Amino acid sequence: MEFSNPYDDYQRALDYDFHTELAPGIWTVCTKLDRTTLLAHDITEVFAGDSSSARGLSGLLYTDTIDLFEKVTAILNHDNLICLRDCFSVAKQKPGSRDYEKRTFLVWDNCDAGTLENLLVEEYDKYTLDQETNKSTSTSSTEKSEATSSDKKSASSSKTNEKSNPDTPMTDTHETDAPKKFLPESLCWHVLISVLKALAWLHDGSPELVAVGPGKYGMNPTPDWNPALHRDITPANIHFQQPRRNETYGQCKLGNYSSVYLSSHHNGDGQSNVERVRAKALVPRLGGPHKHLDELIQLDDKYGYTYQEQPDQPYTVISEWRALGEILQAMMIPPSGTKTNVHAHILKIAQHGVRYNLENADYSAALRNIIVRLMTLNPDEKLKDGKYRFPNRDTLTSNLCILAFGRYRQWRSLVPEGQEVVTVEAERLGQAAEDANATAEAVVATLEMYKVVESIEEKEMEKGPWRLDDYQDIDLDVFEDSGANYQDMAHFEEEMIYRYDELLPDDNWKFDD
Repeated sequence: MEFSNPYDDYQRALDYDFHTELAPGIWTVCTKLDRTTLLAHDITEVFAGDSSSARGLSGLLYTDTIDLFEKVTAILNHDNLICLRDCFSVAKQKPGSRDYEKRTFLVWDNCDAGTLENLLVEEYDKYTLDQETNKSTSTSSTEKSEATSSDKKSASSSKTNEKSNPDTPMTDTHETDAPKKFLPESLCWHVLISVLKALAWLHDGSPELVAVGPGKYGMNPTPDWNPALHRDITPANIHFQQPRRNETYGQCKLGNYSSVYLSSHHNGDGQSNVERVRAKALVPRLGGPHKHLDELIQLDDKYGYTYQEQPDQPYTVISEWRALGEILQAMMIPPSGTKTNVHAHILKIAQHGVRYNLENADYSAALRNIIVRLMTLNPDEKLKDGKYRFPNRDTLTSNLCILAFGRYRQWRSLVPEGQEVVTVEAERLGQAAEDANATAEAVVATLEMYKVVESIEEKEMEKGPWRLDDYQDIDLDVFEDSGANYQDMAHFEEEMIYRYDELLPDDNWKFDD
């Protein structure tokens, strides 16, 4: 990758070093400032498009009056989203030519630890030597006959025992299943909190959890925020990064914005006391036809809180909660008969209710209750007096995030598995403390250096300033003979070779008249 002279539209490219081309048009790049590895995606064809008709992405993002790229970058900027970091252009040399062509790149976070989809697969069967397929058929038939005879003997013996002993102990015909557990609970909490933080930002504009008191946390939704619905919350779109320090799990990020729908609904300014009858964002379902708002309202009145959701049922924030809840159930229930088909595993989960699925799950009650809340919460639920149960129903995603984070902190403090978890936030605080100590040490070292320099200057000033008058003129008139002669400065052969002190005086020095 070669760069031409940096002009204005190439300037930002100088902040990065290109490393490896992972796929056609997709590069790993490294920031020169802190050596962070990112992904650069070549979007030249998509960005330019048909320049004559302004159908390209550049014609949509940049107009004479507004810069939409800056606004899109501001929305896709959260710790738990795959962030759009930058956009720059480079001059790339054409193969076999001296000409250059302009290429435009988008820079994204690099999630280098795969996706959740890679983990939701059925465990492969483990075969032993006696299960090899090279066994003879005679051996298998003999085993079958022996098993049949033994079953008959056991059945006859059980009948005789029942006749001889009328007080046979009762057996429970509804024995509970053994506790089920699939992925570690710490990973389930990590995915739950991370995705809820991302959805709280997309739905409510809540940037992060903030401490509001001892052991208490809250969120600050952005006034007049237009909810953005992801519409494709699947295990394949939940990405992970490698741990950067000593954290148990790296960052978990929600990605793939090809189906994001920015609603024209707004959550209010938080100051008006007027109760809004319909306070929700309604958008078409993924893969379905576009519908006008009036039609979406009619369908929402028709289906309401229906689960499982129908193909023509409007997509709302409730749909996002349920999608996350189904994924978490799939993380807790071992897949059976689906092998590597993650979609089939989730469909199998959705066939039953959440309480049925989690009844025998070997996880904490706090985690299971949060998932039940995700699957059953109805923002439009009303009390007997006709008022809504949730007065802040416009920003319930933020409330769910606060509730889940509180339960997560309790679990980490009480359960041994939770006490071993090292979070990303804790490591960030540790890194910040180390950086602060390093900065303080550098300041102390600089001050010590200044003190040493000042002490040297003070000692020199005590001797007094150096003056030319302090020396006798005779000392300045005495010079050592350097031994140079006229030959050292001669340019012509006829010039005489004598030392300076051997040159005879010339009495005939007169100017021509």
